[in-house]
Amino acid sequence: MKLILILLISCMILPAFAEDYYYFQEQKLSAVPEFCIIEFEDPQLPGAPDMLYQITQNAIQEWEDKLVRHTGEKDGWDFTTKIISQERYDDLFSQDTCDVTIYFEREPTTQEERITAGHTYAMWGSADITIFYLEPVWVYTGQTSSINGDIYEIADISHFKNSLDPYNDETIKHEIGHALGLDHYPATTEEITKQNGIYLAPSIMTLSEDDFMIDRMEITDYDIRSLVNLYGEDGINEPDLWWVWDVVFYGLIILVTVLIVKRKFSKKQSKLLRVGSSESKCIRCNKDLQDNSNSICSECLQKDGFGI
Repeated sequence: MKLILILLISCMILPAFAEDYYYFQEQKLSAVPEFCIIEFEDPQLPGAPDMLYQITQNAIQEWEDKLVRHTGEKDGWDFTTKIISQERYDDLFSQDTCDVTIYFEREPTTQEERITAGHTYAMWGSADITIFYLEPVWVYTGQTSSINGDIYEIADISHFKNSLDPYNDETIKHEIGHALGLDHYPATTEEITKQNGIYLAPSIMTLSEDDFMIDRMEITDYDIRSLVNLYGEDGINEPDLWWVWDVVFYGLIILVTVLIVKRKFSKKQSKLLRVGSSESKCIRCNKDLQDNSNSICSECLQKDGFGI
Protein backbone atom coordinates (compact mmCIF):
# COMPACT_ATOMS: atom_id res chain seq x y z
CA MET A 1 0.00 0.00 0.00
CA LYS A 2 2.87 2.32 0.83
CA LEU A 3 4.54 1.58 -2.52
CA ILE A 4 1.33 2.28 -4.42
CA LEU A 5 0.91 5.58 -2.55
CA ILE A 6 4.47 6.65 -3.43
CA LEU A 7 3.90 5.81 -7.10
CA LEU A 8 0.67 7.81 -7.15
CA ILE A 9 2.36 10.81 -5.57
CA SER A 10 5.22 10.55 -8.10
CA CYS A 11 2.77 10.49 -11.00
CA MET A 12 1.12 13.63 -9.68
CA ILE A 13 4.33 15.53 -8.96
CA LEU A 14 6.52 14.77 -12.00
CA PRO A 15 4.41 16.57 -14.64
CA ALA A 16 4.66 19.78 -12.63
CA PHE A 17 8.43 19.77 -13.19
CA ALA A 18 8.31 18.92 -16.90
CA GLU A 19 9.92 21.49 -19.18
CA ASP A 20 9.19 22.38 -22.77
CA TYR A 21 12.20 22.27 -25.05
CA TYR A 22 12.47 23.84 -28.49
CA TYR A 23 14.63 22.26 -31.17
CA PHE A 24 15.89 23.63 -34.49
CA GLN A 25 14.45 21.98 -37.64
CA GLU A 26 15.01 18.49 -36.26
CA GLN A 27 18.71 19.38 -36.21
CA LYS A 28 21.08 17.07 -34.34
CA LEU A 29 24.80 16.87 -34.94
CA SER A 30 25.94 13.41 -36.00
CA ALA A 31 29.25 13.55 -34.10
CA VAL A 32 31.08 15.59 -31.48
CA PRO A 33 31.56 18.71 -33.60
CA GLU A 34 34.65 20.21 -35.11
CA PHE A 35 34.04 23.96 -35.48
CA CYS A 36 35.77 25.54 -38.48
CA ILE A 37 36.13 29.32 -38.44
CA ILE A 38 36.69 30.54 -41.99
CA GLU A 39 39.43 33.17 -42.30
CA PHE A 40 38.52 36.57 -43.70
CA GLU A 41 39.96 40.06 -44.12
CA ASP A 42 38.44 43.48 -43.51
CA PRO A 43 40.63 46.34 -44.81
CA GLN A 44 38.33 48.87 -43.13
CA LEU A 45 38.63 47.10 -39.75
CA PRO A 46 42.02 45.32 -39.84
CA GLY A 47 41.74 44.11 -36.25
CA ALA A 48 38.25 42.65 -36.64
CA PRO A 49 39.19 39.11 -37.76
CA ASP A 50 41.43 38.31 -34.77
CA MET A 51 38.92 39.79 -32.32
CA LEU A 52 36.04 37.79 -33.80
CA TYR A 53 38.10 34.59 -33.92
CA GLN A 54 38.78 34.96 -30.19
CA ILE A 55 35.16 35.81 -29.34
CA THR A 56 34.02 32.73 -31.28
CA GLN A 57 36.52 30.41 -29.62
CA ASN A 58 35.45 31.72 -26.21
CA ALA A 59 31.78 31.14 -27.05
CA ILE A 60 32.41 27.54 -28.16
CA GLN A 61 34.46 26.91 -25.03
CA GLU A 62 31.70 28.33 -22.81
CA TRP A 63 29.12 25.94 -24.31
CA GLU A 64 31.50 23.03 -23.76
CA ASP A 65 32.44 24.00 -20.20
CA LYS A 66 28.83 24.36 -19.09
CA LEU A 67 27.78 21.05 -20.68
CA VAL A 68 30.71 19.21 -19.08
CA ARG A 69 30.05 20.83 -15.71
CA HIS A 70 26.37 19.86 -15.85
CA THR A 71 26.84 16.24 -16.97
CA GLY A 72 30.29 15.34 -15.68
CA GLU A 73 30.96 13.88 -19.14
CA LYS A 74 33.93 15.17 -21.14
CA ASP A 75 34.25 13.00 -24.26
CA GLY A 76 30.70 13.54 -25.49
CA TRP A 77 31.10 17.33 -25.32
CA ASP A 78 34.74 17.60 -26.40
CA PHE A 79 34.36 20.31 -29.04
CA THR A 80 37.34 21.19 -31.24
CA THR A 81 37.93 24.50 -33.00
CA LYS A 82 40.23 25.47 -35.86
CA ILE A 83 40.70 28.52 -38.06
CA ILE A 84 41.12 27.63 -41.74
CA SER A 85 41.20 29.39 -45.09
CA GLN A 86 38.34 29.20 -47.58
CA GLU A 87 40.70 27.41 -50.00
CA ARG A 88 41.50 24.74 -47.45
CA TYR A 89 37.80 24.33 -46.67
CA ASP A 90 37.00 23.89 -50.38
CA ASP A 91 39.78 21.32 -50.86
CA LEU A 92 38.12 17.95 -51.48
CA PHE A 93 41.17 16.17 -50.04
CA SER A 94 41.25 18.19 -46.83
CA GLN A 95 41.22 16.18 -43.60
CA ASP A 96 39.00 18.76 -41.89
CA THR A 97 35.54 17.47 -40.99
CA CYS A 98 34.04 20.93 -40.25
CA ASP A 99 30.78 19.76 -38.69
CA VAL A 100 29.97 23.41 -37.95
CA THR A 101 31.36 26.09 -40.28
CA ILE A 102 31.36 29.75 -39.21
CA TYR A 103 31.54 32.65 -41.68
CA PHE A 104 31.76 36.40 -41.03
CA GLU A 105 30.25 39.19 -43.14
CA ARG A 106 30.20 42.92 -42.44
CA GLU A 107 26.44 43.38 -42.79
CA PRO A 108 23.35 41.75 -44.32
CA THR A 109 23.01 42.02 -48.09
CA THR A 110 19.30 41.30 -48.44
CA GLN A 111 16.20 43.08 -47.19
CA GLU A 112 15.02 39.91 -45.45
CA GLU A 113 18.18 39.84 -43.33
CA ARG A 114 18.36 43.59 -42.69
CA ILE A 115 17.65 43.36 -38.95
CA THR A 116 19.40 39.99 -38.58
CA ALA A 117 22.63 39.70 -36.61
CA GLY A 118 23.31 36.20 -37.91
CA HIS A 119 21.75 33.03 -39.29
CA THR A 120 22.29 29.27 -39.25
CA TYR A 121 21.49 26.62 -41.86
CA ALA A 122 21.54 22.99 -40.78
CA MET A 123 21.38 19.75 -42.76
CA TRP A 124 22.66 16.17 -42.61
CA GLY A 125 23.99 16.48 -39.08
CA SER A 126 26.11 19.59 -39.78
CA ALA A 127 25.54 23.35 -39.84
CA ASP A 128 26.73 26.61 -41.44
CA ILE A 129 26.70 29.84 -39.42
CA THR A 130 27.00 33.39 -40.77
CA ILE A 131 27.62 36.34 -38.43
CA PHE A 132 27.01 39.97 -39.48
CA TYR A 133 29.48 41.73 -37.24
CA LEU A 134 29.09 45.50 -37.79
CA GLU A 135 27.29 47.59 -35.19
CA PRO A 136 23.81 48.66 -36.31
CA VAL A 137 22.50 52.19 -35.83
CA TRP A 138 18.95 52.16 -34.52
CA VAL A 139 16.36 54.88 -35.08
CA TYR A 140 13.08 55.30 -33.26
CA THR A 141 9.91 54.46 -35.18
CA GLY A 142 7.49 56.43 -33.02
CA GLN A 143 5.79 53.25 -31.78
CA THR A 144 5.87 52.33 -28.11
CA SER A 145 5.36 49.28 -25.93
CA SER A 146 4.79 48.84 -22.19
CA ILE A 147 6.67 46.17 -20.24
CA ASN A 148 6.08 45.80 -16.49
CA GLY A 149 4.93 49.41 -16.34
CA ASP A 150 7.98 50.75 -18.21
CA ILE A 151 7.39 52.44 -21.57
CA TYR A 152 9.74 51.52 -24.43
CA GLU A 153 9.98 53.13 -27.85
CA ILE A 154 10.42 50.66 -30.71
CA ALA A 155 13.44 51.18 -32.97
CA ASP A 156 14.61 49.98 -36.38
CA ILE A 157 18.02 49.81 -38.11
CA SER A 158 18.92 52.74 -40.38
CA HIS A 159 22.55 51.84 -41.24
CA PHE A 160 25.71 50.23 -39.84
CA LYS A 161 28.74 51.82 -38.21
CA ASN A 162 32.25 50.84 -39.23
CA SER A 163 32.78 49.20 -35.84
CA LEU A 164 32.17 45.83 -34.21
CA ASP A 165 28.75 45.14 -32.75
CA PRO A 166 29.18 44.99 -28.94
CA TYR A 167 26.67 42.12 -28.93
CA ASN A 168 28.64 39.86 -31.28
CA ASP A 169 29.41 37.48 -28.43
CA GLU A 170 25.70 36.99 -27.71
CA THR A 171 24.94 36.50 -31.40
CA ILE A 172 27.67 33.89 -31.80
CA LYS A 173 26.54 31.96 -28.71
CA HIS A 174 22.96 32.11 -30.00
CA GLU A 175 23.86 30.80 -33.47
CA ILE A 176 26.01 28.04 -31.99
CA GLY A 177 22.92 27.04 -30.03
CA HIS A 178 21.08 26.63 -33.35
CA ALA A 179 23.96 24.58 -34.77
CA LEU A 180 23.82 22.29 -31.74
CA GLY A 181 20.09 21.81 -32.28
CA LEU A 182 18.24 24.48 -30.28
CA ASP A 183 15.41 26.60 -31.67
CA HIS A 184 14.23 29.97 -30.38
CA TYR A 185 12.81 30.09 -26.88
CA PRO A 186 9.47 32.00 -26.83
CA ALA A 187 9.97 33.83 -23.55
CA THR A 188 7.06 35.58 -21.89
CA THR A 189 7.28 39.00 -20.29
CA GLU A 190 7.23 37.40 -16.84
CA GLU A 191 10.33 35.31 -17.68
CA ILE A 192 12.42 38.36 -18.50
CA THR A 193 13.97 39.18 -15.14
CA LYS A 194 15.46 42.45 -13.93
CA GLN A 195 18.64 42.41 -11.85
CA ASN A 196 20.48 45.57 -10.82
CA GLY A 197 18.53 47.53 -13.42
CA ILE A 198 19.42 45.11 -16.25
CA TYR A 199 16.86 42.93 -18.03
CA LEU A 200 18.07 39.35 -18.48
CA ALA A 201 16.71 36.72 -20.87
CA PRO A 202 15.81 33.22 -19.59
CA SER A 203 17.72 31.61 -22.49
CA ILE A 204 20.47 32.49 -24.95
CA MET A 205 17.92 31.38 -27.57
CA THR A 206 15.26 33.88 -26.43
CA LEU A 207 13.20 35.44 -29.19
CA SER A 208 9.93 37.06 -28.20
CA GLU A 209 7.84 40.17 -28.76
CA ASP A 210 9.62 41.70 -25.78
CA ASP A 211 13.19 40.85 -26.79
CA PHE A 212 13.90 44.49 -27.73
CA MET A 213 13.95 45.40 -24.05
CA ILE A 214 16.40 42.63 -23.07
CA ASP A 215 19.77 44.03 -22.03
CA ARG A 216 21.73 40.80 -21.80
CA MET A 217 21.53 37.16 -22.92
CA GLU A 218 23.72 34.37 -21.58
CA ILE A 219 23.89 30.59 -21.88
CA THR A 220 21.58 29.52 -19.06
CA ASP A 221 20.97 26.28 -17.19
CA TYR A 222 17.80 25.88 -19.24
CA ASP A 223 19.85 25.87 -22.47
CA ILE A 224 22.13 23.19 -21.07
CA ARG A 225 19.20 21.04 -19.93
CA SER A 226 17.71 21.38 -23.41
CA LEU A 227 20.83 19.95 -25.05
CA VAL A 228 21.16 17.17 -22.50
CA ASN A 229 17.53 16.26 -23.19
CA LEU A 230 18.33 16.21 -26.92
CA TYR A 231 21.53 14.16 -26.84
CA GLY A 232 21.59 12.48 -23.44
CA GLU A 233 23.95 12.78 -20.49
CA ASP A 234 26.79 11.15 -22.46
CA GLY A 235 26.75 13.86 -25.11
CA ILE A 236 27.15 13.59 -28.88
CA ASN A 237 28.81 10.20 -29.18
CA GLU A 238 27.27 8.17 -31.98
CA PRO A 239 25.37 8.87 -35.21
CA ASP A 240 21.64 9.07 -34.67
CA LEU A 241 19.46 6.34 -36.16
CA TRP A 242 17.56 8.77 -38.40
CA TRP A 243 20.85 9.95 -39.90
CA VAL A 244 22.02 6.39 -40.56
CA TRP A 245 18.74 5.49 -42.24
CA ASP A 246 18.95 8.61 -44.41
CA VAL A 247 22.40 7.55 -45.59
CA VAL A 248 21.16 4.02 -46.31
CA PHE A 249 18.09 5.30 -48.16
CA TYR A 250 19.96 7.71 -50.43
CA GLY A 251 22.75 5.18 -50.85
CA LEU A 252 20.23 2.66 -52.20
CA ILE A 253 18.87 5.27 -54.62
CA ILE A 254 22.37 5.89 -55.96
CA LEU A 255 23.08 2.15 -56.20
CA VAL A 256 19.86 1.44 -58.12
CA THR A 257 20.59 4.33 -60.49
CA VAL A 258 24.09 2.99 -61.18
CA LEU A 259 22.75 -0.52 -61.82
CA ILE A 260 20.11 0.77 -64.25
CA VAL A 261 22.68 2.80 -66.18
CA LYS A 262 25.08 -0.14 -66.19
CA ARG A 263 22.37 -2.49 -67.48
CA LYS A 264 21.46 -0.13 -70.32
CA PHE A 265 25.13 0.21 -71.21
CA SER A 266 25.58 -3.57 -71.18
CA LYS A 267 22.59 -4.03 -73.50
CA LYS A 268 24.02 -1.48 -75.90
CA GLN A 269 27.40 -3.20 -75.85
CA SER A 270 25.76 -6.60 -76.43
CA LYS A 271 23.86 -5.23 -79.43
CA LEU A 272 27.05 -3.82 -80.90
CA LEU A 273 28.79 -7.17 -80.48
CA ARG A 274 25.97 -8.99 -82.25
CA VAL A 275 26.02 -6.51 -85.14
CA GLY A 276 29.76 -6.87 -85.36
CA SER A 277 29.42 -10.66 -85.53
CA SER A 278 26.88 -10.42 -88.37
CA GLU A 279 29.12 -8.03 -90.23
CA SER A 280 32.05 -10.43 -90.03
CA LYS A 281 29.90 -13.15 -91.53
CA CYS A 282 28.71 -10.77 -94.25
CA ILE A 283 32.27 -10.12 -95.30
CA ARG A 284 32.61 -13.84 -96.07
CA CYS A 285 29.40 -13.91 -98.15
CA ASN A 286 29.38 -14.25 -101.90
CA LYS A 287 29.35 -10.64 -102.99
CA ASP A 288 28.05 -11.64 -106.44
CA LEU A 289 24.95 -13.20 -104.90
CA GLN A 290 22.04 -10.90 -105.69
CA ASP A 291 19.29 -12.71 -103.80
CA ASN A 292 20.24 -12.74 -100.13
CA SER A 293 16.79 -13.43 -98.74
CA ASN A 294 17.80 -16.88 -97.50
CA SER A 295 21.35 -15.93 -96.68
CA ILE A 296 22.80 -15.62 -93.20
CA CYS A 297 23.73 -12.13 -94.34
CA SER A 298 20.20 -11.09 -95.26
CA GLU A 299 19.75 -8.64 -92.38
CA CYS A 300 23.04 -6.86 -92.83
CA LEU A 301 23.60 -6.82 -96.60
CA GLN A 302 22.64 -3.94 -98.81
CA LYS A 303 21.06 -4.55 -102.23
CA ASP A 304 24.45 -4.61 -103.91
CA GLY A 305 25.45 -7.54 -101.75
CA PHE A 306 28.06 -5.70 -99.73
CA GLY A 307 28.10 -5.76 -95.94
CA ILE A 308 27.04 -2.67 -94.04
